[in-house]
Amino acid sequence: MNEAPNDGREAQSASSFASEVKRRWRNGQRADVALLLNEYPQLKQQKSVVLDLAYHEFRQRLDNGEPLDAEEFSRRFPTLQRSLYLLITVQQLLDQNDVLDDLQETVPWPNLGEDFLGFSLLAELGRGTFGRVFLASEPALGNRLVALKVALRGDEEAEMLGRLRHPNIVPVYSVRKDAETGLTAVCMPYLGKTTLCDVLDLAFVNSRPPKLARVVLDAVASLHDKSELPEDDTFDRILRRGSYVDGVVYLALQLCDALAYTHARGICHRDLKPSNVLISTDCRPLLLDFNLSFDERRDASRFGGTIPYMAPEQLRLIAAAVPDLTRHADPRSDLFSLGVIVYELLSGSLPFGPLPCGQPLEETARCLLDEQAKGPQPLPKKNDRIDGSLAQSIEKCLAFDPDCRPESAASLSAILRRELGPVRRARRWVRDRRKPVAAVILALLAIALYWGVFLALRDPYHVRQLHRGLEYSEQGEYELAVECFGNAIRAAPDPSEALFARGRAYLKSDNPRMAAEDFWAVFEGNPNPETANGIGYSLNKLKYHREAMDYYRRAANMGYVSPALLNNMGYTSLQLARLDDAEKSLKEAVQLDPDLQAPHYNLASLYLRRALAGQSLPADAEFHISRAIEIGPPTADLYRSAAALCMARAKQDSQAIHRALGYLEKGGSFGLDAATVKSDPLFRPLQHTAEFKRLLSEPPSVKPVAADPLVDPL
Repeated sequence: MNEAPNDGREAQSASSFASEVKRRWRNGQRADVALLLNEYPQLKQQKSVVLDLAYHEFRQRLDNGEPLDAEEFSRRFPTLQRSLYLLITVQQLLDQNDVLDDLQETVPWPNLGEDFLGFSLLAELGRGTFGRVFLASEPALGNRLVALKVALRGDEEAEMLGRLRHPNIVPVYSVRKDAETGLTAVCMPYLGKTTLCDVLDLAFVNSRPPKLARVVLDAVASLHDKSELPEDDTFDRILRRGSYVDGVVYLALQLCDALAYTHARGICHRDLKPSNVLISTDCRPLLLDFNLSFDERRDASRFGGTIPYMAPEQLRLIAAAVPDLTRHADPRSDLFSLGVIVYELLSGSLPFGPLPCGQPLEETARCLLDEQAKGPQPLPKKNDRIDGSLAQSIEKCLAFDPDCRPESAASLSAILRRELGPVRRARRWVRDRRKPVAAVILALLAIALYWGVFLALRDPYHVRQLHRGLEYSEQGEYELAVECFGNAIRAAPDPSEALFARGRAYLKSDNPRMAAEDFWAVFEGNPNPETANGIGYSLNKLKYHREAMDYYRRAANMGYVSPALLNNMGYTSLQLARLDDAEKSLKEAVQLDPDLQAPHYNLASLYLRRALAGQSLPADAEFHISRAIEIGPPTADLYRSAAALCMARAKQDSQAIHRALGYLEKGGSFGLDAATVKSDPLFRPLQHTAEFKRLLSEPPSVKPVAADPLVDPL
């Protein structure tokens, strides 16, 4: 038989090793997972194995009479803390149910290393009350790796999954039944071993919510070899660069779409929880485990779920001790469970507090019902990066009364999709950084939000064209973006937003004349400082500096102040020979943002102009040009300006000539041509120096790039 792929061999080896360790523990050896991990650090890559060993250590020490607290014990394993605590808590509840306990003892589950119905069982990926999931190889098909779920009555789940075709639901390859044991093997593609439990464990390893969505990618990478993962740029941009809050909404939206799909086909999941959401190696969330699902094509003969994630209407059936299995499932129960998952992902804690320990299952259900009736603690108190709109959407899913929840998964999906819109994400971005935001920025966000709602309620064609154009702009495909924006302008009742976006695309593609026309069309109907800035910037590019200054002043008179605006006003004043006005604006720009290159460069140019007119250089003239070079990117223009300032100071500073030669030499690596410098009278004193002659003999190796004295204000 061919060997299983590397991931299968490592998982099989780790599982076999764990079985031997548990055997030694049962024979009297002291259980200590922390010591084991110190001796075998490579075991940490097999998280499911470590989780199983940690649980068995807890049970053995508890059986030996140690007074262990589940929460305190779980904290010993920071990267497993939440998964381990939930496993211990739920298992303690199940242990009090004699029927379920007997079921676990009497079912003839297959063992690792065995061949079961044509599959070689390599490692256990997870287990529940009614089934276990194994990493297996299929010898008949070249030992391909598959996920094999072995379950009681698994044929019903397989039949149900066979009817579902959705990118966020794990598909089924095949189903086989063992007549001897009554167990069913459901074969599914092996898409990785990361679940939302792993994301939670990594995201809240330091208790505080993370800032970046990239923690999802890190959770997947921590459990897989690099060879198993796609290239980084194939992941969605939100997961690569977005905030953690946006990343959670991105995952929740896909799960909500999957639920809308199943609900439309009469299927309710009924056991949503983090361990039942797989995060594939390409970071796509997929629903797992439909074993307890309700299918309107069948009788409602089963009932179950996981206590912390169950809706009140499900808990009442447990609290009643004799559940009424004839009741039909409510799709809004799935929305409640999804709300618990999203709340936990955003805050790191369950919305209704930890489960009480040591109580019977029915009493635990009644206690949790009491807490659910009080409602969850507001999400912003748990994570201050969550805005009120998003918090309200999630907390609505957790309403005690199903009638107060979103009416369907489809309606919740629409809400979440709006939360991922550019306006909502921008608002969270501003909130996250907690910096004072100018009143005009808030006004523009409100306008963008208004247009977003307006467009969503109208013919969707122009909305799709606008969004597609924005995507093309982000990718640098400006010609395609302009075409899409043109379609949106022609179809939209009010084309202002599409006109503004097209103006931005024209600017990016170096067509300021067309940009100015689009901005003028917007400004004529809705004068606002952002559009005025766009017009001024476009006019600067067209060398209409006097007209540009007029629009910059209009933006300033509307209360808009920014380093970019002040720099561009200073540059424009410089072009109009209003040197005092230029100096005032540029110094204010530097004061607001000392790390902006353009105002430093423009100040240096202003001082050089005054020096050429016979005025003395201020003490900080050379500082500004050196600061511009330091901020970067360095260009030939910057080094030439630095050398020129030194030459202007040469009469008062004997070392200035040496500094000038140093700047010219550095500028040569950025394309500065000493032959063109030679024609400048300012550099005439250098022409007889050996250093300058050497520079003349070394032609530039790269094409020079001009320094940009303007800042795009948009």
